[in-house]
Amino acid sequence: MRRIAEALRGDFVLAGRPAWGYSLLCALGICLPLVAGVMLGHVPQGAAMALGGYLTVFGDVPGLPYGERARKLLVATLMVTLGSGLGALIQPYPWVAAVVVGLVAMAGGYWPVISISAVLSVALTYFAPPGLSVPAHMEVTAAGGLLMTLLLVGLWPVRRLQPLRTAFETAGTALADLLEAAGRAPLSEESWEVLRRSAGTALDDAAKGFSLYRVSEEDDRALQRLLATLTRVLHETVALRVLRAAAVQTGVGTGWTEELNEAVGALARALREAVTLGGSAGVPEALGAVGRFADQVEEIRRAAHTGGAPLPAAALLGQVRRCLDRIGMAVRSVAQQAVEGVEVGPRLPRFGRLRKPVFSTGHHPVRLGLAVTLAMVLMLVTHEHYAKWFVVTVIVSLRPAYRDTVERVVLRTAGTAVGAAGAAVVLAVAPGHLYLIVFIAVCAVLGFALRGASYGYWTIFATPLSLMLSDFSLPLDWGAAAVRVALTIAGGALVLLFARLLWPRGQRAKLTGRAVEMLEKHAALVRSLIDQDPDEVRARLSSAAVAADRFADSLDRLDKEPGGSAPQRLRDAVTAARRLRDNALALFAVPRPSEESGPTAAVLDMVADRLENVAEAVGTERPEAPADDLDGVLDELGAHVDVLTARRLDEVAEGAADQMTEVRRGIMHAAAAQPALKGLSAEALRLAALTAPRR
Repeated sequence: MRRIAEALRGDFVLAGRPAWGYSLLCALGICLPLVAGVMLGHVPQGAAMALGGYLTVFGDVPGLPYGERARKLLVATLMVTLGSGLGALIQPYPWVAAVVVGLVAMAGGYWPVISISAVLSVALTYFAPPGLSVPAHMEVTAAGGLLMTLLLVGLWPVRRLQPLRTAFETAGTALADLLEAAGRAPLSEESWEVLRRSAGTALDDAAKGFSLYRVSEEDDRALQRLLATLTRVLHETVALRVLRAAAVQTGVGTGWTEELNEAVGALARALREAVTLGGSAGVPEALGAVGRFADQVEEIRRAAHTGGAPLPAAALLGQVRRCLDRIGMAVRSVAQQAVEGVEVGPRLPRFGRLRKPVFSTGHHPVRLGLAVTLAMVLMLVTHEHYAKWFVVTVIVSLRPAYRDTVERVVLRTAGTAVGAAGAAVVLAVAPGHLYLIVFIAVCAVLGFALRGASYGYWTIFATPLSLMLSDFSLPLDWGAAAVRVALTIAGGALVLLFARLLWPRGQRAKLTGRAVEMLEKHAALVRSLIDQDPDEVRARLSSAAVAADRFADSLDRLDKEPGGSAPQRLRDAVTAARRLRDNALALFAVPRPSEESGPTAAVLDMVADRLENVAEAVGTERPEAPADDLDGVLDELGAHVDVLTARRLDEVAEGAADQMTEVRRGIMHAAAAQPALKGLSAEALRLAALTAPRR
């Protein structure tokens, strides 16, 4: 109960700014048909058209590019129209209707294109008062959906680039915040994880947004370069954090940290200015700060040649400098592209190619179909139009996870009680349809403004809105609101019963397979670092991150099952996997190993073998194979660094201080790779221990 109460409090917290402009357009699309229907004496047609527009909005995603939004809205219009036709067609056949509505709900669970708005269209049209023919019902519903689509995407020629600019601005700002955090004193792992996840998500959103735009071939390449540059900033920033922490532990002094903090702060400001203002005024200052840090590192390197500083520490700081140089060049590139801008001609938005249908799996669609069918059967005995509230509650409240269902039922019941009470007052005192339209407009503006910011407030305003639209042409009284509250509570009880009794568990069985996948993908990532092929490493890094996210998603779903609780050690395994990928990025930033680089390849092979052995043990439930002596090889790496240090100092004494010899290449790699390798090995061993079968 405590978790449910906390979730409810969170649902009434505004997660963002209300979308007032968007809500006004939605309210206009709903109220125009109502006003036209009242003024022309066609109230049922106006109500059906308004309901079609209202259900179509459920398919809209405001943050997407306008072409993709138009596609989604048109698909939603088509589905809602077909649903209204089907609902009108089965009106004379109650028992057939019970089966058909249940099958449509189940199909919607399997195929997301048949969205909840289409299922609601079937149910609401079936329970609507008869009067319109099937073709007429489909015509007015389609007209409402098309009107709403036109209002929401009609400003495309003027604002076509806004979603793309917003996506790249958000990504750049998140990367600037991450860069600042990487350059300062180490943050807690929790704070760093929040910033890193935010930057990664924003970058993924920018990539998806870019893929949905049609631009010229030249600008297409420019956007690809910008996206690749921002990705490079992310990877180098993660590597910088790991290398900075290792350099601090060498005890080489603290003067360089001040210069590094100044350089990182200047780069973050320049990046933020470039993506938000489209300017490059801060870039020279940032590059100047990077140059001052490079001078500081060069002084430390020369001091190391005379014994004034440890040579491995100087080599490690050299890698930090190279990392910072690459970030500086990337920031300058972003600023230049921001100044140049990208022009998109006034052409029709890209609607995208037809995609292969994606179908969901699992028991939830069957459970939803059975629950809706039973709700329809129970309501057939009433033969009243208000019975739809029982069915609608079942349709919108039953979720794949039990805890999500409980929260949705409680929210909907509370929202319905508050909204229906307000609607009852209006219904009792409103002298005519025009006053009801005013009330509907107020609910639409407030509801759609808060829809993306708070689900709790959305339910409060959506309830009277749905009540008014579905029963607009009917005389209602105080008793109608009371009946709707009672039916909503009863529908919620049925939903909880189905969620609790029918297949409430299932994620625990998936954990083993997803743990094996996570271990194998991270083993492949580690092995790809041996050759350091850039495309291969990036591909392995992406697949490892996806596997870890899938495993974390299973843990989240397990927490939402009745009596379910994800073991903390598995939560810690997700964190260990993320740290392993961070150290992999740091190692990827280090110069490739040479003949003098020592046992780097051996360490990586042994780490990959350890992860693969544990994956096999988890999948087969057999004891894992005996582990290699990884600690011994890591000690050899430390000894190898000491040998290279002595040989390099001999070369310096012979006058080869500025020559790029094989020994110098070897120590540049080994000294910088040693902390990343140790961190990668430690996190790999921790990941293996946390996911290994319990004895």
